Amino acid sequence: MDEITYETFYAGAKPSDAAMALDRLLANENPDMTYSQMMRYRLAGKASNECKDIYFLASHLDTQVARLWHGWGKHPNAIGNFGNFRTAESWQRRGIGRHLLNLWYENLQQHQADGPLALFCTSSKPHLVKLYGEYGFRPALVGSEGGPLYCPLQNSPATFQEFCQQYYAPDDRLVIRPASIGWRHEIDCLLNFALLDAGESFAFPEMPKLEAALLNPSAGLAELIFTSKNHCIGWAFTPSGGERMLQLHPSFRQQKIEEN
Repeated sequence: MDEITYETFYAGAKPSDAAMALDRLLANENPDMTYSQMMRYRLAGKASNECKDIYFLASHLDTQVARLWHGWGKHPNAIGNFGNFRTAESWQRRGIGRHLLNLWYENLQQHQADGPLALFCTSSKPHLVKLYGEYGFRPALVGSEGGPLYCPLQNSPATFQEFCQQYYAPDDRLVIRPASIGWRHEIDCLLNFALLDAGESFAFPEMPKLEAALLNPSAGLAELIFTSKNHCIGWAFTPSGGERMLQLHPSFRQQKIEEN
C-alpha cells in the first residue's frame, strides 16, 4: 500500500501543506455553493475566535486524498456539526476513511468536558448511516432510518426528541441580537432538524440558511434569538430594504422578544 500521511489540523493554526491542499480542493468543489465557502472560511481560521474546527486529513505525497471535519461554537452548551467526509475515488476501499473516523473518534473523546452537547450530520446515504452508527450516530427524525443523524454527547439523552425537550425547555425571557458564526449549528442543524421532525419547513424564501446570510452580509441582516439560559431557539433575517422575518422553535412563538 502507498504510504499515507495522517494529520489532525486545528483551524487557526499555521496552515500545513495538507490544509492548503484541502483548501485548493474545496475551491474547485462546488465553488458557488455556500457549504464549500463555509468549509474554506473555517479552514482558514476566520471563525477560530468563536469556533473549534478540527480537520482530519490523509495525504499521499503532496496530494490530499481524504478528509473529515467536525466543529462547534466556543460557548457553553454548544451544538456540533460533523461531516465533509470524502475519500478520492482512486483511494477508496483501502481503509483510509476508516482510519480518519478512528482519529476523529479519539479526538472527540478528548473534548467530552468542553465539547458540544451533541453532533449532527446531514448524511442520508445508507452505507454512511450504517458506518456512522458504529460511532454513536442514530437517525434524528421519528420513523426515519436515514439522515439527518444525531450523536448524543456528554449527558445528552438518547433520542433527538428528548434532546429537543431539554434544549427548548420553557423560558420566560427571549432576547434578539446580531448573529455570528459560532451559533451556526444551533440554527442550520438543531433548529432545522427540529422543524423537519415537526413536519415544518426551515429557512426563509430569500435566505436558505444562516451560513448563507453570514457569508453574504450585503444580502441583509441575520439575528439570533436566545433564552435567558443562552439557548439559541430561533433566528431572524431582514433583507436589504425589507422587513424582518422570524423563525422560532414552536415552543416560543407566542412569546415577546426583547431587543438586546
